[in-house]
Amino acid sequence: MSEERAASEVDWLTPAARMPWPVQVPFRMRPNLERLDAEAPALLLRDGLAEVYRRERTKVMTAHPDRAAVGAANAAVLSAIGRLAPDLQEDFVVLKLDGDALRTEYLAVCFPSRWDPREKLGLDFMAIHQPVADNEMLQAAGPNLMAMAFMKQPMLRHVWLIVPNPGLDQHPDRNVGWWREALADPSPLLPRLYFRVERQTTWPLPQQGRAVFFIRLLMSPLLDVLRAATGRPAELAASLRSMTPAIVAYRGMTDALARMLSELDALT
Repeated sequence: MSEERAASEVDWLTPAARMPWPVQVPFRMRPNLERLDAEAPALLLRDGLAEVYRRERTKVMTAHPDRAAVGAANAAVLSAIGRLAPDLQEDFVVLKLDGDALRTEYLAVCFPSRWDPREKLGLDFMAIHQPVADNEMLQAAGPNLMAMAFMKQPMLRHVWLIVPNPGLDQHPDRNVGWWREALADPSPLLPRLYFRVERQTTWPLPQQGRAVFFIRLLMSPLLDVLRAATGRPAELAASLRSMTPAIVAYRGMTDALARMLSELDALT
């Protein structure tokens, strides 16, 4: 099957009405963290797609174990994760306390969004986010963010992307030509795009000198998400226009931006 897949060919898409909408105007690279209940944190997302996500994770782990499971897993942490979710569907990263810093010790990431887990092993927060465009706010918040979210308090954030393919696994080895192929088609672009959200949660395990970072993807056709609430096309257009060229390039949208904006304006 071609790398380009239509929504009708996949069974992991989230209904648009249940998609988060973390789009902000103006757009800024910032933590945007929310506190979760420390006693019973909603760390993991449980919905009707759980079995589908577990199935797809198994496929990637089998086909690409070298890049989907990176580092050495701590048995006690894996046991704790297993008790939390025997049927885990999320990707996750284990971080280990090293002096005053937490460094990635193990990455079980089957569905990266344009990044390679192998390049993140052994890095601390500052190094992990060094490639992120316009990352000054993230870097400035780094020490306080790590102390709170990974050592003291479970927290939640949502990160959104617009992508031209519904594939869960968007490793750089796979997605290099997806935007180019999408733009080569002269038909309207928006109906062929997807709104991709990473639901990210943190789970401090101070008794083990570690923390876990969970990632659950949600994806839906972009037009469906835009139609799910009033004003979204204009809001998305404003957010895209507020991005710096560096952020647009980091998200892979440089060549697509003008066409996306033109079609979004036509919807308002």
